[in-house]
Amino acid sequence: MRTGVVAGVALLLISTAVNAAVKETEEMTFEVTPGARISLENINGDIRITGGSTNEVQMTAYKKAGKQEYLDELKIVVSADPDYVRIETRHPKSEGGWFKWGNDSSGSVSYVLEVPADVDLDTITTVNGDVEITAVNGVVKGETVNGSLKAIGLEGNVDLETVNGSIVAEFDFLGGDQRVSADAVNGKIILRVPADVSARVNAETVNGSINADDFGLEPEKGFVGRDLSGTIGSGDAKISLDTVNGSIRIEQK
Repeated sequence: MRTGVVAGVALLLISTAVNAAVKETEEMTFEVTPGARISLENINGDIRITGGSTNEVQMTAYKKAGKQEYLDELKIVVSADPDYVRIETRHPKSEGGWFKWGNDSSGSVSYVLEVPADVDLDTITTVNGDVEITAVNGVVKGETVNGSLKAIGLEGNVDLETVNGSIVAEFDFLGGDQRVSADAVNGKIILRVPADVSARVNAETVNGSINADDFGLEPEKGFVGRDLSGTIGSGDAKISLDTVNGSIRIEQK
């Protein structure tokens, strides 16, 4: 049974005034089962997630706003049970129903999560912020608008998307039936893989270069943009890379 606040959740509320801004920190801890799913939906703020050896999800949310009234209504909504933890940022709305962005009372939330390494990151999204994921070997799905995506220590299926930002993905293992997808608009893509990678590669860019020299693959120049299709090793895994207005580079770690 899911609850908005579960037993063992620790809350730390600290408010300060720095340069006319008010701040508050929330901390929560959840016990989860092996292979649990985690999702986090944010607006205005970075997300940093690190995998570890515990069976807990430890969340710290750093909230900031231009006015106390906004901060009071800036909510971290959590639904948690042992196999699924969902975290969502809810900003207060103006009378017209739109979020109060672009004025002196706007706010942001930046998240730091420590999670078991074997979790699946079901949906990790933010708008106006960067996403950084380290040492999570389950499924990783990340999206950002107006921000960059960096994921390292990967071993599972990966799906990364960004608008107005770059993508860097580094794998400790890539082969078998893994599926890797990275899509960017107005940003470059860098994929770092082990020397023993086994994968089929499809890459395409509209305005930019493609470089896979480390693995002897050469792109072709089309009527619009460039594309690359080839096989590394036995071609077990599948890699799909696509960007508009950006370069693509596949390199050996």
